[in-house]
Order: sequence, then structure tokens, then C-alpha cells
Amino acid sequence: MKPLRELSLSQARISRAQDNIKEFAQLLGEYLEGRPSRIRVDIDAQGHGAIRVERREPIPDQLSILLGEALQNLRAGLDNCLYAVAIIDSGTNPPPGAAQLQWPIALSPKEWTANKKRLQHLSPHLIEALHRIQPFQAENPGWNCLRILHDLARIDRHRSAHELAIRPEKVKGTYDKKTIHDLKINEGPLDDEGIVVTFTRYGDEELTPKMLDLQFEFDIDVRDVEMAPHIVTGKPSRPWGALDNRLKVMCAAVEDYADGLVELARNPELARAEQA
Repeated sequence: MKPLRELSLSQARISRAQDNIKEFAQLLGEYLEGRPSRIRVDIDAQGHGAIRVERREPIPDQLSILLGEALQNLRAGLDNCLYAVAIIDSGTNPPPGAAQLQWPIALSPKEWTANKKRLQHLSPHLIEALHRIQPFQAENPGWNCLRILHDLARIDRHRSAHELAIRPEKVKGTYDKKTIHDLKINEGPLDDEGIVVTFTRYGDEELTPKMLDLQFEFDIDVRDVEMAPHIVTGKPSRPWGALDNRLKVMCAAVEDYADGLVELARNPELARAEQA
């Protein structure tokens, strides 16, 4: 059987997204290894202290560009896949309703009903397969890869490239509770002031590691990342952890969804076997 060009394009898009993600991870690693920031501790006359990140090198714009390319290639890869599936399903090229075809990503039943109209020419078992994987069906929608892709790609496509920011990943260490009070850790993205910890020091002694000794680990994420309850702990967390890992998980999910729908289109008996 002659390879279907539309399917090859879909696979090429997803493969290109994988390349984007590898480039992103490599550039991010190089940036962080260059120690682009330093830690500074400031205490005013009243004893109000702050530990801040002082950035020496800005976050490379190329990271935002690579992120956007990965998102758009994944989204386009899904759309191209659905078009190829419609060809396989109908046996005609272009398939019926070609102009309306778009891989559906619905965050609610209402959105699914609206999206379903675009799928009216597909066989019922393919529509049902798409319905089962919608974000609103997920046990933890905030961690659903299609939802994450939908939200990130929509912002990148319609507004602007995502702004990236430094985030505290881990803060550990010790401090003297007799000397250091009201210690608070900023767990969100750092603003221009770069404050990661605030505290109040009692007394006028020079600050020493015995009084305050903290170690930090930082990473880079989109500034407006949406937190979601952790699957195990329920604590608000970044879905799938760091941004580079989130991208890898999204890419693997997209590849699985695309391959699975193509297989169903080629072998409708698989759907019947699942229902038996």
C-alpha cells in the first residue's frame, strides 16, 4: 500500500516537536550551567532581610521560540493526523467535510458538543475514541496532556510567545529560630526584584551561616504556569514537574493518541473487540 502523505506529514510534525524539545532542553541546560544568576542577601536597619536572585544573563529568547515551535508542531501534528484518519476512514481524498476537520480538545461537555459537529463524517467508533480522551473526561484534568497543550498553544498562537521565568525548585537548609523570624519562601516565579526568601533578623550581629544557611535549586518555566492538585498528595503543583519534562510527557501523549486513532481507522474491529 502506498504511504499516505498526510499521515507522513503528521508524523513529521510530531518528530519535529521532539527535536524542538531536545533543543530546548539542551539550550536550557547550557544556560543554567553558565550560572546566569547569583544569590544576594540584604538586611536593612530595621532587620528586614531578603535573599534575592540577581540575574547576570537574561533568559535567552530562543527558549521561548523553541517552546512555541514545539507546541505548534504538536497541535498541527494532531490536526494532520485527524485529516489522514478521515482519508483512511472514508477511502477518499479529500475526505468528506475536509474544511471542518480539527482534532478536538474539549474542556467541558458543552465544548465537546460544539466540536463534535466537525466530526460528523467520521465513523462512530472513531468519534467515540476521541470522546474518551477529552480533558473533561480525565480523572485529574489539570494534568491532562491535551489540556496542557491546548492552553499553552492557544496563548502562544493568539497572544505572544510565552514569557519564561526563574522558579525556586527546592529550598533547603537550616536557620536559627532565635535569631531569624518570619521566614517566608516565594514558591512562585521570581519578579524583577528576584526575591526568593524574606525574613526578620533579631539583634544586630553580623549574619553568619550558623544563623541562616539555605541552599537553592532553580529552574525555568512559563511565568503563568497553571498549578493543579498533585495526583498523589493533592498539593498545588506544576503538572508533570519542570517545563522540559512536561514537554516530553505531552509529546509522548500526542504520539500515543495519534498512533492509536490511526490504528483504529485501519482496524475497526479493534473497537468492536473493546466493546465485546
